[in-house]
This record gives sequence, structure tokens and C-alpha cells, in this order.
Amino acid sequence: MDLRAFLLQQQGFADVNENKVYFTDRGLYQEPQEGEFWIFLDEGLRCGGTARKIPCEKERIKEVLLGCGKTELWKAVLEKIEIWEKEHFPERYKL
Repeated sequence: MDLRAFLLQQQGFADVNENKVYFTDRGLYQEPQEGEFWIFLDEGLRCGGTARKIPCEKERIKEVLLGCGKTELWKAVLEKIEIWEKEHFPERYKL
């Protein structure tokens, strides 16, 4: 399973301020799109949110979330990505 498939299986992530981030292959029209990867940031009624089509790369996800000031959300996503990496690339984590 690649990173895209892994993140698409997740149910989303939330922080203590009720900000949420979701990953999907469905764009703004809610139809699945082959090979697409979207990030949806829901900041609730306070600020609205954002939807962006991005490459499914750890650095791009980090850039989007930290660019919106969502450090706690990034930490939650990173924790899951690191678990996935340890399962699929154990040689990177050997001592």
C-alpha cells in the first residue's frame, strides 16, 4: 500500500480546537478522480477552511498544514505517516 492509499483510508484527524483535516480522491464536485489527492481543512465556523489538490507527499502535506498554522494537526498526521513508514520501510528505522 502506498502513502496515498493509506491516507485515503484514514477517517480524518482533529486537534483540540476542533480543526479537522481529511484526505480524499474526490474533488470539489465530489466525484472520485483517478490518481487525485485532495486535502480538506475544516476550521469550523471560526474561519471556514480550505480545499486543495496537492501531490501526496509528506512535505506538501506539512507545507499546507503548517502554512495554515495547524501544527497540532500536522503532528497527528505525521504520527500516522511514521507508523505507516515503519511498517513499509523498516530499514529506515533500524538502529
